[in-house]
Amino acid sequence: MIQESGKTVALIDPLWIGHHPMYFSQFTASFLRSGARVIGLCPEPEAAMRDLRLAVDPETADILSERVHFHKLPTGSRSFFNGRFEGDPARTFTRWKTAAESLSQAEAASGLRADLVYFPYLDSYLRFLPFAALPQILLNRPWSGLYLRNHHHGEAPSVKKSLRLLAKGDALLRCPLCQGIGVLDERFIPAMEESGVRVTAYPDVTQAGLPADPFPLALEIRRKAANRKIVGIIGLERRKGFLTFLRAAKLARDADLPYYFACTGTIHLSQFTEAEQAEIHSVVQKIATGEITNIHFDPAAGRIPNEADYNSLFDAFDIAWAAYENFEGSSGTLGKAAAFEIPCLATAGECVGNRVETYRLGITIREGSAEQALAAIPHLAARTGLDGKPLSPRFAEYREQHSLERLDRILGELMAR
Repeated sequence: MIQESGKTVALIDPLWIGHHPMYFSQFTASFLRSGARVIGLCPEPEAAMRDLRLAVDPETADILSERVHFHKLPTGSRSFFNGRFEGDPARTFTRWKTAAESLSQAEAASGLRADLVYFPYLDSYLRFLPFAALPQILLNRPWSGLYLRNHHHGEAPSVKKSLRLLAKGDALLRCPLCQGIGVLDERFIPAMEESGVRVTAYPDVTQAGLPADPFPLALEIRRKAANRKIVGIIGLERRKGFLTFLRAAKLARDADLPYYFACTGTIHLSQFTEAEQAEIHSVVQKIATGEITNIHFDPAAGRIPNEADYNSLFDAFDIAWAAYENFEGSSGTLGKAAAFEIPCLATAGECVGNRVETYRLGITIREGSAEQALAAIPHLAARTGLDGKPLSPRFAEYREQHSLERLDRILGELMAR
């Protein structure tokens, strides 16, 4: 039985791509467990409610209509700066204004009033808008959020860093109504707190539930692997090292090694150069003709339907690919790997590499090195380090550090401020 706190939290996210739906349902469920009612503003309220029903216990699912009101929020527009979802002052200001107006509409429709506003992806509301008074003018209530791209705080002091801080919009964090913020990458908390902002290291929580029946694609990949060790990647993005993944598969094929490489999830070919796209298309054609037999890759497959199927697919891997490139932040791949106790192959350095080494979750390699990736695979398959000694991963400790229980404690403390 949930003990009601008497408070209402507004959860606001203008994006519905990648992990945003999962984060939205996780934070909603956590605030519910902390006793709050939730007003949720997002681009797809019906999908959010479906996801939420899967993220809470049956008792809570039965009373969601009494405790949750989801309201449509227009999707955040891409910036004219590199096509990102955050990046220019006009759109950032518009997001704040739209959020305030949508919240007012949702409050009128639900009969609730938010005591706290929470942004699961605060970055969209910061860029190029260094006016600390703005949230107070538009929202006029306590607010907080999760700040993902905070890596500029790790730079050495300089004029360039000062300008970057201004451009990133960190000045908004000094708003009197800001109740502190969360980050997934804990490395830069001391630098961020120098400005007087309260910063908390949040768990990079993942869901580990499996479907009643295995996801058909997971069964298909196991069948195709035919007892070969499966190296798997979900989400075929440049930053996830997808090209290096394909090149490692080619090296394994050339050496006739018993590994199977599963490429799954969505691919956005626009992220790659024309030459790289030609390389990718060549792989697809050779798979179709039977020339390549150690790769599963269907570029038309698209997004995995839901988190349970995602987990079923991930659980089919023997080795999880986490060899990111030009990527500094946290990754849910490590949480999945810890949940299903699957060793990781990761790029050395940055947040992911540091955690893999700290918790002995796998082996790290030089960024973009297909040769080092291939050399690490037999060790990971044997659960050893490169020195041949047992890997002895601290999966349980990692799960605790990035658990739902810890998220609940953090959000409960936030509501109590």
